[in-house]
Amino acid sequence: MEKLRSPFLECAEPPPSPTRPLSTEFEGRKSSLPRERLATFGPQALSDAELLAILLGTGTHGHNVLAVAGEILRTHGDDLSLLARATERDLTRIAGVGRVKALELVAVFELCRRILRSTSRAGRPLLDTDERVARFLWPLVALRDTEAFFVLPLDSKSRLCASVRRSDLCTGSGTADATPVHPRDVFREAVKADASFVVVAHNHPSGDPAPSAQDIALTRRLAEAGAAVGIPLLDSLVIGGLAGDCSADPFGGPGALPRFVSIRRMRGDVFPR
Repeated sequence: MEKLRSPFLECAEPPPSPTRPLSTEFEGRKSSLPRERLATFGPQALSDAELLAILLGTGTHGHNVLAVAGEILRTHGDDLSLLARATERDLTRIAGVGRVKALELVAVFELCRRILRSTSRAGRPLLDTDERVARFLWPLVALRDTEAFFVLPLDSKSRLCASVRRSDLCTGSGTADATPVHPRDVFREAVKADASFVVVAHNHPSGDPAPSAQDIALTRRLAEAGAAVGIPLLDSLVIGGLAGDCSADPFGGPGALPRFVSIRRMRGDVFPR
């Protein structure tokens, strides 16, 4: 006997597939998905949220991946430099971000820092101008949220001394607005490297490179110590952030010139004549 078929069943839509490859919001619009846009247009065409969504991979129940990426950015003020300092704990507080995804993002941020710190060119850099020093140091300070002090021992041709490793240039770090430094620490490194000259620099995490009265006083002490040991202090730089709005690219690219102040240019009187 043939079973009766309800007219309601004839009109009803087929039940949704239990496993859908895409969320309902993006079904039928594959060209708008971050990975598809990346493959078609390249990474420069993607927004910060889209790039972050690719790293996240998938969303969670009730949170599509682009929404999660947008919330991560919003939580960090849409500032990539702040996001790059986020910890696992910071990230797991955001809805849709579990421990695994948080750890993966932290690993990506650390990899970015290591790429920035790596040697991009063979040979020792020529540091014969304050601009070249600022460009050279920018990748080392771009993501720091505390002050750090750098000593650059230079040979007679204004190149970084052969025995000096970039990982050893930072001789001290402190708080968000101070770094304890003693002249003996600075010139111990210079003597060890058999330097002809020294340039020192430190960062201001606030982004404002204006030197403080303490910065000027420290520069005077270092200049006097350099004259006493026969290794002149060529300059003391204060490095802030990139000029303009750098929230979209806190690293600024390999040729970025951050805002900085040369204390020699500003206060040449603190250097012995």
